Amino acid sequence: MTMAVVYRGEVSSDLAECLGTPPPEDPGDEHQRWALYRRAISREACHPPLLAALHADPDDGLVASVVIQMMEWVEASQREPWIASVRTDRDRRYATRRGREVDILRIHGAVPDLGQASVTGWTDWLQIRLAEISTVAPVLDLLALHGRTKRIRRTAAQRRIAR
Repeated sequence: MTMAVVYRGEVSSDLAECLGTPPPEDPGDEHQRWALYRRAISREACHPPLLAALHADPDDGLVASVVIQMMEWVEASQREPWIASVRTDRDRRYATRRGREVDILRIHGAVPDLGQASVTGWTDWLQIRLAEISTVAPVLDLLALHGRTKRIRRTAAQRRIAR
């Protein structure tokens, strides 16, 4: 029995059952699996069958995409099994970094030793989200001055002025 057969017959059905939806008509279609996975991401009760589905899914890119999204849904202590399901070192490093950035986002950027070096080391993803949501004045100040893009600098500056 191949991984794809196990995936098609058992894992997608378990995940669909958890969601209360029919399994994909064509489990070989990554778009249908992605739609199923996206619904499961926001349902904590469906995380175990989602993780099982990822282990069986033959599409490395799809697995990595789901894991990156999961970093926003699970606590730091629960991330390791998700990161371990990613198959390439590059994707594991990316997921690990995203997890660290989610932690920074959750505290609105109020990190120890906050300075220009920390802000410039953050990805565009984290910088723009902090510019949009942070309530920490020093974070907004640093992003307004040292944000990587014009959009980040402008957003942080506007929010800083509005405070």
